[in-house]
Amino acid sequence: MKRTMLGLCFSALFSCSLSAQTMDFDFSNRTLNKDLPSASGLVVNNNQLFAVGDDSPWFYQLNDDFTIAQKDLIKEYPVRDNGRIVKKVKPDFEALDNIQINGKPAFILIGSGSKLDVREWAFIISHDQELKIERSLKPLYKNLRTAAGYSADQEINIEGLATSEDSAFVINRGNGGSNVIFEIPLETFHDYLVGTLATVSDVKAYHIELPVVEGFEAGLSGAEYWKEDDSLVVTASIEATGDAYNDGEILGSFVGVVKLDDLDTDKTVDLSANLLPLLENGKRVITKIESVAFTKQSNNKLAGVLASDNDDGTSEFFNFTLSR
Repeated sequence: MKRTMLGLCFSALFSCSLSAQTMDFDFSNRTLNKDLPSASGLVVNNNQLFAVGDDSPWFYQLNDDFTIAQKDLIKEYPVRDNGRIVKKVKPDFEALDNIQINGKPAFILIGSGSKLDVREWAFIISHDQELKIERSLKPLYKNLRTAAGYSADQEINIEGLATSEDSAFVINRGNGGSNVIFEIPLETFHDYLVGTLATVSDVKAYHIELPVVEGFEAGLSGAEYWKEDDSLVVTASIEATGDAYNDGEILGSFVGVVKLDDLDTDKTVDLSANLLPLLENGKRVITKIESVAFTKQSNNKLAGVLASDNDDGTSEFFNFTLSR
């Protein structure tokens, strides 16, 4: 088991803030899965772990050892011999969460939006498999760009989704634009997904500053809502790339906590000292964490799973605990 502590100063990664709250972060059971490509979204439902890959047409249920227990086809896509969706048409499923749709518990999968039309879709699948909705996110993503104040050459790259009792938090990775956490009223988000709203105007945009490694800023890659702490647990990773479409050299990953009360639309929220780097023997773990899901949570401690996309058609999974 590997441990890192926020109160220590990793000068090669970022400057520590003296006001940062100390947290303990442990991870273990680093497991490679060669049968699930490009893991990008995780969620727990009834103590079962579910996952999606950004270039896989399948929705996966996983065993405790991260092997595949079951998989269900999301939609027919053209795939290569290795089973991965052809890149030019891949929907780029990057976020996964639980949501109530028309009173039914359901999974929601959303694309990154990093390629117009192709990657601007959501799929809602009820837990009992009786309801399935495919919904364009094009109008929503246009509104997110506006809320973020993006210029014409900045890109949306949605990587995570977390829901509280009254809000949906849409997580944008800043390798094409900037790191932003968008907040949308949950009822509004629901009505858009089921088609009773054509557009979403009530969007708050929280700009986020993250650690820099070798000249590249980390990018938000996932989130989960910690109810007891009223906060978001976020993941971030660093790639040596300046756009949202092409992969780059993986430089490391982080996990951290941001209190919802600290989010501010009027100023950039600096999380540089609130993120914990994944380290082994004092060195960065070269893995691209994409998502986080909780298996247990209390007022001051979490247990859960991290998923990593290795950009080579394989995925890695880690168990973790975080306490404060």
